[in-house]
Order: sequence, then C-alpha cells, then structure tokens
Amino acid sequence: MKLLIGIPTNGQPTRPFLDALRELVLPPNIDDADRVVWTGNLVAAQREMIARDAVERGVDLLAMIDDDIVAPPDALVRLVGALEADPRAAIAGALYYSRDSARPMAVARWDSRDTTSAAIPAFAGEAVARVDGVGFGCVVVRAAALRALSLPYFAAHVFIDRGARVVRQCDEDYLLCERVRGAGWHVLLHPGVRVGHYDRATRTTAPGRWETDAETDRLRMIVLETAGTRLVPFDDMLPRDTEHHEPFETTLLFAGN
Repeated sequence: MKLLIGIPTNGQPTRPFLDALRELVLPPNIDDADRVVWTGNLVAAQREMIARDAVERGVDLLAMIDDDIVAPPDALVRLVGALEADPRAAIAGALYYSRDSARPMAVARWDSRDTTSAAIPAFAGEAVARVDGVGFGCVVVRAAALRALSLPYFAAHVFIDRGARVVRQCDEDYLLCERVRGAGWHVLLHPGVRVGHYDRATRTTAPGRWETDAETDRLRMIVLETAGTRLVPFDDMLPRDTEHHEPFETTLLFAGN
C-alpha cells in the first residue's frame, strides 16, 4: 500500500512536532511512503493541495499532521488499523484538544447549515467511535473516498466575531467529514491515539490533563459563561447561540502551469 504524509505549515514547524515526526512508525502493510509539505497561511487551501497531491500520486492512504501536533510513534499504525477494520470508513482521526485544553476536537450532530447544533461525541478508552467529524490535526484518509468526490475537496467557514473584531478560518475539516458522510462513508475517532497540541505562545502542550472515561463517555456540549467556556452534559432544551451565514467567494489562483 502507498501512503503520503501531508504537512500543512506556516513555514515554522514546532520542535515538538519535528521530534515526534522523526519517531513515527509506518504501518507494516505500507511498502511505499512519501511526504509532502505545503506552506502558507490558508490552511483549507493547503489541505486541498495536499489532498490533490495524494490523488494525483495514486496513493492508497493520506495521513495529514499539523505542524503543532505531537503524535505518539504508533499513531499512524493505529489509525490505519481503524480504517482497515471498517471498509466504509473514509477518515480516522486521533484524539486531541484545542490549544486551551477546553474541548476535544471531534463533533457529533454537526450540520454546516447551523453549527450551533453540534455536540461533543461520547468516547472512552480504546473503543473507536463513529462521529460526525474530527479535527484534521492528525488523521488518516482513505484516498478512494477523495476520488469519489468532485473538486475542490475542501471548503471553509470564515468566522466573524464583531465584538472582538476577529476573523478566522475554520471548519474545513468538519466540512470534508460532512461531504464524505453524505457520500456514504464513515468518520472515526480513535480515542486511544492521544496526541498533544502544542501552543507556540505559551510553549505548553494541550490538554493539561487527559479526561477520564467517566467524563468523556457521554454526549456533551460547550456552554459560554462569564469566565469562558466549559463542557457540560448535552441538553437539547438549553438555548443555543445564533449564527448568520453569508456566502463569501474565494478563488484559487494558480501560478505558472
């Protein structure tokens, strides 16, 4: 089997990421492996070009690892194993948390038309869970699922926070997960593959502590409080935030040939 490891980066990968990358073990059934790096400041487009590279090279599997992720040596072995155990699985993602340690990067009940409906899925131990979406900090993608989609593979939401005057790109990973689920594929979270998320500003790795199974083995939701956010058991009766969607056109402009 052929494997491509794709790395989207801003050009300054973190030292913990590089140290972990050097120790990664390839699955035993991989007889051809290569690596590709796309540099820039638009992650959705970088992921898009990595996916196109994978399809053009005719690989069987695409691993994508962000340059601030600290993966254990057996991460790829175990994620590939999860895909092999489910022939209809398109994506298997590792468990990691936001850089502030506030939430696991996986979703249930996720709908691109109203992301306030989303929840944090239940997971525990080594049990691979079928979810609606996983963060693409550390994933393995079945290339056959990409080939079944039309170009472009990735899209993105642009989150506007008027109060803080902040604009950020987000959800390109969840949007692709939604596309493959719509095409009849499964998305998997492997909670036994625990990877760190390095924060360049504080030089710390999230999460500060790993949650116990008693905390994670239930559907949860993010609630906004004066002091910030926290996770609580899911309650569909609680009022949700509102969001307004407005199309914003972006065009890929290719240089040269």
